[in-house]
Amino acid sequence: MPRFATHGLKLRATLRVKLFHLLIGPGLLRPIFTLLRKICPILVLGKNAIVTRHADVIEVLTRDTDFTIAEINEARFSQGDGPFILGMDRSPQYDLESATLRQVVRPDDLEQIRRLVKQEAERLVAAARPHAKIDVVNGLARVVAVRLVDSYFGIPAPDDPSMMRWMRDIFHGLFFNPTGDASVNRDLERSAPELREHMNGVIAERKSRLHEPDQPDDVLGRLLLLQNAENAWLDDRSVRRNLGGLIVGAVDTTSKFVTLAIDELLRRPVALAAARAAAMAGEIQTVQDYAYEAARFNPHHPVQARFCKHETKIAGGTLRAREIPAGTTVYVATLSAMFDPEGFVEPKKFRVHREVEYLHFGYGMHRCFGRAINGVQIPELVSTLVRLPNLRRAAGQAGRIAWDGPFPERLILEFD
Repeated sequence: MPRFATHGLKLRATLRVKLFHLLIGPGLLRPIFTLLRKICPILVLGKNAIVTRHADVIEVLTRDTDFTIAEINEARFSQGDGPFILGMDRSPQYDLESATLRQVVRPDDLEQIRRLVKQEAERLVAAARPHAKIDVVNGLARVVAVRLVDSYFGIPAPDDPSMMRWMRDIFHGLFFNPTGDASVNRDLERSAPELREHMNGVIAERKSRLHEPDQPDDVLGRLLLLQNAENAWLDDRSVRRNLGGLIVGAVDTTSKFVTLAIDELLRRPVALAAARAAAMAGEIQTVQDYAYEAARFNPHHPVQARFCKHETKIAGGTLRAREIPAGTTVYVATLSAMFDPEGFVEPKKFRVHREVEYLHFGYGMHRCFGRAINGVQIPELVSTLVRLPNLRRAAGQAGRIAWDGPFPERLILEFD
């Protein structure tokens, strides 16, 4: 369960936001979801529904024309920089923009990303060695993610604190403010224009030398090279809007996943030792298996929301089938699905090499666009940490996760 430490930290979340995120911690949600799966797998309360069984979660996330996302995300995105594919339902515009992003974020980039992440992570660990301690959040995971925003996506930070603040404020406001907290909205309203102004400057500067020799081959450069008569829609604002959507989800998501995975491994010495052995042997896929299984016990995004456009049925043909009224917000409990024994065998046990897809990055049409990048970045960061000899928590509160609203802000680990 998250603890909201205040020791030396400027934690911006109000009591209402803290309470909300306390309530969605796994220590409370898991037993509630276990009960619901047994007695009421599809709970409908007025205009809200909760779906808890693995098969039903997959069904809802697959039926993307019945259970849509625009009603959930579109209005919030207008507070940022406008529409992005994560706020769009199936449409010609979605097809156009998602296809364009797939042209510039390529599978054959993954080894380059791996090298960048590994190099930066090793540099940060080397800097931490004289102190024999490292902050998983602001001494490693967030820093590496910001470097990737620069070196791969093409948006350099004016300075790390500013970029980290922009990424967190905007991501918090767009995706993690269900209570409509005024302070979170103020942070979003401050940071979104600042990021836009910064990106406008970066885009203008890159365009001025786009065709000069030795230009970096990054996502921004690729988008700018696609600006032609055949892509009349792809003006500078559309470049900024799409690239901004990618980078906003690239920092705190990675940092949170890595922090929670390491926290869970530290609770399980046998699993931690096995992950370390795999890392020392260079078995990065096995490290990923350990990281993803660890994060299953405390996922970075335990519930997703969808909107029911018209009256329909979930789990048709089964005894648990329920009619869902039009206009219902459907809460899809991916955490619960990953503890449903019908989907995950022996869910209470820590088991690697599961032959089932984890739901950390969603499912169906709106799977996280950067999941392949996360599939490289997360195991490399976890591997860098678990290779450290005698990795352990720092004494006292420093060795426990301190939270800034929904985001880990600090986790100090020591090593020999």
